[in-house]
Amino acid sequence: MAHIPYLESLYPLSGRSAVDIGAGEGIFSRQLDEKGANVTAIEIDATKVDWARAHLPDAITVLQGVAEDLPLKDASQDVVCMFFSLHHVPKDAQDTAFSEILRVTKPGGRIHIVEPYPYGTMFDVLRFVEDETTVRTHSHAILPQLPEQLPLRLVAHREYTLTRAFDSFEDFAEQIIRIDPARMEVFPQVEHEMRAVYENAVEEEAGERVLRQPCAAYHFEVTGSA
Repeated sequence: MAHIPYLESLYPLSGRSAVDIGAGEGIFSRQLDEKGANVTAIEIDATKVDWARAHLPDAITVLQGVAEDLPLKDASQDVVCMFFSLHHVPKDAQDTAFSEILRVTKPGGRIHIVEPYPYGTMFDVLRFVEDETTVRTHSHAILPQLPEQLPLRLVAHREYTLTRAFDSFEDFAEQIIRIDPARMEVFPQVEHEMRAVYENAVEEEAGERVLRQPCAAYHFEVTGSA
């Protein structure tokens, strides 16, 4: 199971307006576009915004912004997506972020949030440079409760495991540091132990060396205005 196929099994994407919040370099924005959605990618990091504008299809609109202050018009999106990005929104800004998400989603539209769990072989290696145990645990605690606080209906909830392939430990390290260059500040001090954990955790599958990241998707329908 992967993010976009599961989303489309719940909500056909062709012709829909879709926003990818915390888009990074636009991996999932590109996949949404390939499914026929009219995509807006929103990313906080200016370097990633520049990269996405240069490399993503022209049909994808790339904007710099944050979840708690979305550069979008009211009721402009059929579906709002956050793939592994909610836990990066500061806790004290999350209420504002959910209000903003509701503001930009059309009545009857969908909100699709996928968050990783604080376990799995990918997490076991990544935690040396960024231990996200607390923020990931918080996300999974609050998401099932949202319909009690906001005009939302939880349509579907599904757990699945992503598999990520890497050519080597060096490839793994390059990718995770490219996602967040601040991790480089810690990496030299933990590289030796991190490498040992990687080599012990990585599995061979279909000729590739893979790590696994369990996650859960929460798919909501907007039932009213905030």
